[in-house]
Amino acid sequence: MSGYMPGRAELGTLPPGARCPGDGRDEAGREQPMAAQRAGRGRLHLFLAAAPGAGKTYALLAEGRRLAASGADVVIGVAETHGRPDTDALAGDLKVVPLRKVAHRGTAFAELDVPAVLTRRPQVVLVDELAHTVVPGGRHDKRWQDVEELLEAGIDVVSCLNVQHLESLSDPVRELTGMAVTETVPDAVAAACDRVDLLEVGPEALRERIARLYPPGTAERALAGYFAPENLAALGALGRRWVSEHGFGGPAGPLVLGAPVIAALAGEPEGEHVLRRAAQLAAAGHSELIGVYVRRPSGLAESEPVWLEGQRRLLAELGGRYAETTGADVAMTVLDFARGERAAQLVLGTTRRTRAYEALHGSVIGRTIRHAGPVEVHLIPAFQPAKHPLTAHLGLPQRHRRVELPPRRRLVAWLLAIVAPVGVTVALTPFRSSLGLAGALLCVLLAVVATALTGGIRPAAAATVIGFLAADFFFTTPYYSLRINHAIDVVGLIVFACVAATTGLLVDVLTRRGIQSAHSQAEADSLARLTARALALGPDTRQQMAAAIRRTFDLDAVAMFQPDGEGWQMTAAAGEPLPATPDQAPFQAELTGGDVLALAGSNLTAQDARLLREFSTELRLAQEQIQLSQITPPPGTSGGSGRQA
Repeated sequence: MSGYMPGRAELGTLPPGARCPGDGRDEAGREQPMAAQRAGRGRLHLFLAAAPGAGKTYALLAEGRRLAASGADVVIGVAETHGRPDTDALAGDLKVVPLRKVAHRGTAFAELDVPAVLTRRPQVVLVDELAHTVVPGGRHDKRWQDVEELLEAGIDVVSCLNVQHLESLSDPVRELTGMAVTETVPDAVAAACDRVDLLEVGPEALRERIARLYPPGTAERALAGYFAPENLAALGALGRRWVSEHGFGGPAGPLVLGAPVIAALAGEPEGEHVLRRAAQLAAAGHSELIGVYVRRPSGLAESEPVWLEGQRRLLAELGGRYAETTGADVAMTVLDFARGERAAQLVLGTTRRTRAYEALHGSVIGRTIRHAGPVEVHLIPAFQPAKHPLTAHLGLPQRHRRVELPPRRRLVAWLLAIVAPVGVTVALTPFRSSLGLAGALLCVLLAVVATALTGGIRPAAAATVIGFLAADFFFTTPYYSLRINHAIDVVGLIVFACVAATTGLLVDVLTRRGIQSAHSQAEADSLARLTARALALGPDTRQQMAAAIRRTFDLDAVAMFQPDGEGWQMTAAAGEPLPATPDQAPFQAELTGGDVLALAGSNLTAQDARLLREFSTELRLAQEQIQLSQITPPPGTSGGSGRQA
């Protein structure tokens, strides 16, 4: 770790013999400018501090001076010196890209001028305060996004950050200090740095510095609150742990990945806290973080939960992968997914449901713990209320998206609702004495069902009312009036209205569900085709393709076989148990070159098999197109022997 300290005589040097991972020294120990070390994307050097006032800006400018002295083209993009003489002195002779003025609510704010830096194209740019939120109207919302654009352009960046601004540490910092963190940087951004130097300043030394820098009155409040000795010591420990967990604390060695960590996504207010704790567990074990959401099948078209978008965004910022599965039993579905991913740890948030609710519906946490087996289950207690509406749990039930029928079909249904009940009752009038009111109502009920099949519940309700009035008018005494003399006729008409309304509603639901099923099937076919083409074009190895197919279709195992002289040779595999030959798998599909794709799943249905056939067909066609594109000469060139006609 680097030991940059304000006021050091020798700027930017490391302790004797110290060396940080990725510091760019050659075999002779000479340090090269970062831009000379790697073509393409620029390199990011980050100074991480336990608290404000630790000397991040000073270290940033000292590093810029050192790189400029070694011959690198260095400019200052942003440097918040706050008028401190020693820090201003460091920035004295470094080149500066002027800040861009952004107007917001009648006030002009100075922000990093990304286009100007891209035009200037220095080797290294110094950018202070990586977690800064850009004023609305800027190029991006966050400064770390500005830095990402500079890195993508091949420009090296030196920046700085406080521990509390790391996304995964914002909750622990709030627990320690009682102060909410409003600006954060995704851990994936910091973890992707080429070099991280932790600025370690003892709590007492930092408190003395704060007492000198802050105005009287403000310093006392700060030292009694955020800068209390126990807070600073805990923040320093958090920083050291993060640096160690992400491999920046010592010489770089081979990275051994642990089993994935699964976080169950739920709509509780502390869902973000669960994800951050899961990210810490994954970082500690150098494991992949996977967030899984269980969608319960209802047979209806459901909109995405309002809280899911926020948790998916946070999961991406934490460097995790999102997965979605379907199952009526949430506990067993999550455990099956965890076993399929060979995960060793499962992270769940505690529930806010009452004991009465759990007595009626069962406890997901209880079932998960009972059936977890070798999977280690972590329960994260309730921590805080929802931070923003994206993770709020709405009290009202979600409304399902209604499947709309074609306009012409609805028009025909309304015509039926008016004409059919009246036409049936008029046609049956000559048989009134023998048929009676009950027989007439049964025939009118057929008209209501036909109307519901055609146009849904609203025309069916109208047909019920019209049929009720028509039967009363033509089949109850006195005839041709709406008066009813017999109580039994009143009962018959009321029963008819109830049965007709219920039947119409059920027919409407079944009709729309059938249409939705057809739409879903068409969407699934399209998704299978698109996924097949993406897999054919994307993964560059068979093993990657097998793993991607298993994840996409939630299969137990996927294997690719190639025929050899005496049988089959397995060329790629994912999951378990694996079939020894294609014939042992419940589903096989032939690919190009005689290869066979074997798919195994414990819950494969006939519908799944039909979808997999569509997928495998499209995958084979995509592979053939790729082969043809490699064989076919480009336009404008002649094939064959090259002779001209």
